[in-house]
Amino acid sequence: MPDNADAQRLIEEAAQTRGYTLEMHRINALADPEWTQKYGEFIEATYTGQRLLDRKTKELLQICVETALRADQEQIQAHIRVALNEGATPREILEAMQAVIAPMGALAFRRGVQAWAAETGFEY
Repeated sequence: MPDNADAQRLIEEAAQTRGYTLEMHRINALADPEWTQKYGEFIEATYTGQRLLDRKTKELLQICVETALRADQEQIQAHIRVALNEGATPREILEAMQAVIAPMGALAFRRGVQAWAAETGFEY
């Protein structure tokens, strides 16, 4: 059985660098901390680490891709929350999803709009 202290450290690192954690992060940290460590390094190299794109832009991309792939609403909301914390406005996030509605499809767009409304407090 893996060390729970290592798992907790990995979960805390994920929360700090990503701005959120999901159930899959917690499960993997407990079940396979070695893999989780390497996955965290990959995420830093491709997503959370500073390169040419700023974090706000990366979050807008994440939101659009995860919406197009019909990710769970909770996962899309996590990225919306980080985008808002990085300075994106609710309207910018919605416009990013609207800009890719044709290639992503209306059913995926529907899920993204639901996540956006839930996370931004938009009432309808």
